[in-house]
Amino acid sequence: MVPELHPQWRGLDLARILKADAALLNMDSQNSILHSDGCLAAEGIWKRARAPGGSLENTLRLARACRAARLPFMWLRYDRFIGEKQPCNPMDEVQYRFWNREYTGDADRKAWEAELVNEVKAIMSPDDVTLVYPAWNIFVGTPVARWLSMWGTRTLILSGYHTDWCVEMAARSGRDLGYMVVVIGDACGSTEEMHDTALRQINECYAPVISTDAAVRFIGANA
Repeated sequence: MVPELHPQWRGLDLARILKADAALLNMDSQNSILHSDGCLAAEGIWKRARAPGGSLENTLRLARACRAARLPFMWLRYDRFIGEKQPCNPMDEVQYRFWNREYTGDADRKAWEAELVNEVKAIMSPDDVTLVYPAWNIFVGTPVARWLSMWGTRTLILSGYHTDWCVEMAARSGRDLGYMVVVIGDACGSTEEMHDTALRQINECYAPVISTDAAVRFIGANA
């Protein structure tokens, strides 16, 4: 559920900031989370995402609106197994070992987990940027900020998974780095309790949270 826009954001002209200097950043619309055979399928996020009006459908709607407005895209993927960041200290080692204690996939299977789902691949453009990020923060160990600088980006339109993890961290870090951040709440997903809690936290502290309907309307005003 998308929370009501916090009073602190009501003075914002969202149609103005969601204009040509905005970019869509989507996190982790990938098989590990959104496929019924993904390694995180037990969380049930894929079921809610793929339901009518779910976050995957909303992500595709959001992408179509951004495409019509000629906004740049970045599709980010998290590789919890074989990404650029390997366990490098005792804390990493015990945590990664715990996460993967029952996982038996080979290299091909692990690569599949980090691939974007087919619905997203179907709407991608050759100009879209797709990156694997090695940490929980999309700005750490990646050229994300460099791409945003080349595009002249001031506003980050965020969607993806998990709401309480990578999306919230991107919102917090984005604000720290001087970007204006808008989170599209019903184009994000996590476990239900954590999703709702994270959206409230983001909305009350870091960035306005709006619906896909509202985002499409605001972005369409600039198309």
